[in-house]
Amino acid sequence: MKKIFTAIALLAAVCACNKKELTPVEENPIPADGKQIITATVNVASKVTYSENTPGGGGGISSVWATGDKFYAIQDGNTVVTFTLSDGAGNTTATFTAETEGVTSETSWVAVLGGHASVHGTEIHCGYTDQGGVLNSLNNYNFVVANGTGLEPSFDFDAGDKLSYIVRLKLPAGIKCIEYTCPAYFKVTGSGAQTVYAKGENDPYSNIPTRTITLSSSSQAGDLVYLCVPAINHNSKAWTYNNNKQYGNMRTGVIVTLLNNTSAEATLSNGSVIDSDLSSKGGQVGTWDMSAWSLIARPKPSDAIEVVTSDAVTESDSNYYFDLTGTDTFWAPFNVGASTPEGKGTYYGWGEISTPEERGRTDGYSFPGYSLRGQAPAASTNYYNYISVYAAVETSSLASRYNTVRGGRYDVARVKWGSAWRMPGYIEAYATLKKASWTTVNGQGGLSYGGMFLPGYNARKDNAEFQPKGFDQACIWSADQFQRNQGGAGYDCAYMVGSTSGHGSADWWRGSIKREWGMQIRPVLATSTISVSYRAK
Repeated sequence: MKKIFTAIALLAAVCACNKKELTPVEENPIPADGKQIITATVNVASKVTYSENTPGGGGGISSVWATGDKFYAIQDGNTVVTFTLSDGAGNTTATFTAETEGVTSETSWVAVLGGHASVHGTEIHCGYTDQGGVLNSLNNYNFVVANGTGLEPSFDFDAGDKLSYIVRLKLPAGIKCIEYTCPAYFKVTGSGAQTVYAKGENDPYSNIPTRTITLSSSSQAGDLVYLCVPAINHNSKAWTYNNNKQYGNMRTGVIVTLLNNTSAEATLSNGSVIDSDLSSKGGQVGTWDMSAWSLIARPKPSDAIEVVTSDAVTESDSNYYFDLTGTDTFWAPFNVGASTPEGKGTYYGWGEISTPEERGRTDGYSFPGYSLRGQAPAASTNYYNYISVYAAVETSSLASRYNTVRGGRYDVARVKWGSAWRMPGYIEAYATLKKASWTTVNGQGGLSYGGMFLPGYNARKDNAEFQPKGFDQACIWSADQFQRNQGGAGYDCAYMVGSTSGHGSADWWRGSIKREWGMQIRPVLATSTISVSYRAK
């Protein structure tokens, strides 16, 4: 009897064990506080601890996961949660976990990889500010978007939507600082990524901030610096706004300026613009070889010459006068491309940041050689690309007709000398030079006023020097263009300022000064100010 009872008891115990083993266990059980621990499997082949595949930056960049890695994911389009690495450091495939609630097998996920991503309500913003320039900083800016579903989502970032393009900058010798602009960021929602071109829809493109990378020591030729930029078409048009009105557009692009010291102390610099179509090159790496670049002379901001003017009145057009109630303009002591006040600088077409020779042109300062033309040279009409931005500094109904490249990617002073400098507006240039008188410095004649000397050199047309519209020498471009649209008078022209015939005071001209003609550039400090009002005649 005892044996029978013992056998029955043993059978009951075995059945109980079998019953326990066959009972299904709920995945990711919901605890009493409603929180769930979500486990995600993540794969990526180009992320985090970066290393060059070949010495000198000739190959690609590889990476693995590292301890402490995190990423954000949008749950069902309305909740942003943080996933943290739990297993897989040192590998390309890893496991991440997140604590959240309300997850079901139908839950949709949009995950964003990139340490510099930030949460804004139900959006994740992917920005490109404050980059370190070294390989290990790329994990913050090499943004990738991947989708997942359910209680145990799998995010394949290797096959995801790659938002960034890695630029490998190969530097010349003697570089200490690198300035760059941030022309776009990505806004990621539950439906994916959207490009945002400026800080806000009412901010003009020229207000996009400049960031600086300061190297620990001056570069040797061939040293590498790394930047992530948005994988978009950097030569496409971005609309600009002011006071909720659309005032035209400007092509995007990343301004990069190399300096031999900090912005306050640099005496040499050079720059250019990344304007390639990178919209299909997310996740790729490209080299921008600047190792053979020559730096040009650039004054320190403290070398600027302050010229204060006021009460300058002149006719602006057939219906209006403008009154200068004050300008405080800080002029550079020499032209772009020169190194002394009397030196001849480099000639540039309006809005251009390179010369025809640098572009391999032999036809000089002509429409066929103009880099901002809108059609092939063989076309019967001269169609110019529209590149201007509204000049918000001159606010009035009249001023809304004027446009400017000051401070942007078409401002050669800004690009070549860095963010401390820009081209002058035509009103502030006129306010200074109209009071100037002709003098000679070291054998070179020119205009002088308030300690600022502008040497008298002619403009250039085609391959020869000439005197436009009766101006003889001392001709400089302003940053401003007349009219906004192609149909308006003077669309192919921009404002210049120069001395009138007979070496008298300065005058200005807005008609028939073709944008492709070459003129000198005399920058002013970006902090220069102007106060102007308009009145009817």
